Amino acid sequence: MIKLKNFTELNSQEIKLIFKWRNHPDMSQFMKTKHIDFEEHLRFLKNLHQDSSKKYFLVFQDEQIIGVIDFVNITTKSCEFGLYAKPNLKGVGQILMNEIKKYAFEILKIKTLKACVFKDNEKALKLYKNNNFIITKEDGDFFYIVLDNPNCKTLLS
Repeated sequence: MIKLKNFTELNSQEIKLIFKWRNHPDMSQFMKTKHIDFEEHLRFLKNLHQDSSKKYFLVFQDEQIIGVIDFVNITTKSCEFGLYAKPNLKGVGQILMNEIKKYAFEILKIKTLKACVFKDNEKALKLYKNNNFIITKEDGDFFYIVLDNPNCKTLLS
């Protein structure tokens, strides 16, 4: 069974764990901000209490922590997402992706899910393509991808 725990409800052990993961070389190489210090991490978590445009979750599968999913720039129509698995844990990308789609489309009820992904992040690109995301634009380092809510039908005029 999958359970999401809001970052605003983390205990001190979970806060330290996420900080460690976030700065792990396998993670930080695909982050826009490569390294953060612990004070910065604590400020970020504190600010989540006041910012309704962002939601971050620790993801559990049968009581085991498997990763993090997040939603930023949340509006009534769209949001951007991110995800990362526990370092050295294989095969959970699709589980995290399923939770992202479920939360975005069923809880947030948005029409469009967006992300930017480093061009050299081959694992992420494969996961997104397997989930029907399409590349809408690119720049030097990133592909910008979108997925429309399959339950949201656009009226044709």
